[in-house]
Amino acid sequence: MPKYCMSNSFQRCFFLILGYISYCFRLTGQDTSVIQTIIFPQSIRSMANDQNGLIFIETSVGLFQFDGEKSRLIDPKYKKGTLVFRNGKLTNQQSYLNAKIGFVGDGEKNLIWLPFLPKQSSHVIYHAKGKNGRQFLGVGNNIYEVSIKNQFKIDLKGISTRNISWIDSNLYVNTYDGIFKNGVQILPNIPFADAILYDKLYSSVYFSFNRSILQLNLNDQSYSIKDYSYDIGKDNYISKIINFQDKLFVGTRKGLAQLNPFSQVSKDLDVNDITIIDNVMYISTRKGAYQFDGKKIKKCEFFPDVNTNLVTKIGLFFWVLTRDGLFKYDTKFKSLEKIILNDKLPSLECNAIQKDNNGFYWVSTTSGLYRFRNLNEQKEVYFPEIEFNKRSNYNHEGIFYFGSLNGIYSFDPLDFPDLKINYFSFLANLKGLPLILMLLVISILIFIVYKRKSIFKLPADSTLVNTLNYSEKDKFLLDLGTFILNNLHSVTVEELIDYSGMNKRIFYKYIEQNYNVLPSYIINTIKLLKAKSLKRGNPGIPMETIARHVGYSLSHLYLVLKEEDNEIQPELSILYDLKY
Repeated sequence: MPKYCMSNSFQRCFFLILGYISYCFRLTGQDTSVIQTIIFPQSIRSMANDQNGLIFIETSVGLFQFDGEKSRLIDPKYKKGTLVFRNGKLTNQQSYLNAKIGFVGDGEKNLIWLPFLPKQSSHVIYHAKGKNGRQFLGVGNNIYEVSIKNQFKIDLKGISTRNISWIDSNLYVNTYDGIFKNGVQILPNIPFADAILYDKLYSSVYFSFNRSILQLNLNDQSYSIKDYSYDIGKDNYISKIINFQDKLFVGTRKGLAQLNPFSQVSKDLDVNDITIIDNVMYISTRKGAYQFDGKKIKKCEFFPDVNTNLVTKIGLFFWVLTRDGLFKYDTKFKSLEKIILNDKLPSLECNAIQKDNNGFYWVSTTSGLYRFRNLNEQKEVYFPEIEFNKRSNYNHEGIFYFGSLNGIYSFDPLDFPDLKINYFSFLANLKGLPLILMLLVISILIFIVYKRKSIFKLPADSTLVNTLNYSEKDKFLLDLGTFILNNLHSVTVEELIDYSGMNKRIFYKYIEQNYNVLPSYIINTIKLLKAKSLKRGNPGIPMETIARHVGYSLSHLYLVLKEEDNEIQPELSILYDLKY
């Protein structure tokens, strides 16, 4: 063997061993331990989860679905090969044959888990993430549930960040120390970089800093800078760049302006952020929120009249993040409600909000990152000492990014368990008859509310199928499908439950007995039918546009469109009648 080959091989082995050791120490530092062992009925050949935290196990007798406690055989004829979770999606070996990816490594790389498991005859380990942060390892006929703490990753530590964007698999971050790509500073040393806009048509990225805009050509990495000091004033700066109705707009301290050529649309608004919701521009300013339809700007009278950092919409609700706290506007009941994240800081300034697939909301504030699900449940706070920034958050393939004065905090929300209340300690603290009577009254009220939710819309017994005729089932599914279509990009099963008026148990039971599927399957079916409708009705439409419209990643959209069986099951055939 030539000398240089031996040298290269030695280096590769050295770095592999070094990486292996460092990974083991990293996991050890996160307090990893086995908390449960489950005997599986078959030898596990591969195991992986999908983007929603559902776990699937491949064996010699077919494909199983595993909920963390029990498993059930869902496809005895499954012969599509090894399950893999890659690029945020569940796929299988056959889908990647053309990409020449070595699948042996997928099992071998999980050797990092060996120090935490009982002695094994097999060193091939499969890893999957379940719902609510539960993590599982499959080895032979055993499934081990493991616990890992400290799931946050911090990049660009010590640097104040602004806009975050993933473009062509690269992470771009604007900071007060310049522009970074995948953690490395690029372009001239630009101070106070703020907004980012990706123009796919011209393969360009726009970055704003102070009163200027830098345009980077991704094809040849050339760039140009245009100074707008004369147009917007020397005491001004550009806080946002956005494409609306095929025109470029910027938000500044002097209001909203259109570029190319420059023209002032509205003055003296002091723009904090701009979002496009349902083809309407929402402008968040120090004087509240405004709407712009391309012709006229008007005040959003139904939102709070306070200094507003961001307006966004998740499902049925508008969320208004302000210097005076977090507000939720219900579009169905036309009601505005203030959400108190911290009783000691009722006017805590809020900057950004994301919702994960477990139904939790994550809110970045000037004093920490908060998580909550239901308003009457406990609210958690992470990093209360950290000030998170406005215009600095992103969701890329299920990974959340929040920017702060101390860098970017990124994490997978599936890594975090459900909120739990210790009812026994609560009861132990109750003293005296008055408190016992109060608890009794609360229990009665909860029972009444539960009964009211359970009464009706649907009976709760096992004869649901017999109580509804076919047309009523169709009407229910069409109504549910219309709601999904109207909220296609962000709809969740929890929102379907709220919309139906049922409690969770009855809703799942009704869907399973009448349509023989899970609620998430209905959502994905409508997404698929919408994607096919867009593709069929618009031959030249980019696949990225379709993926963005239905809430899929591009890779997942390609995967579902390649499925051989294009027919949906008979129980859901009425969905074809929706207006896609």
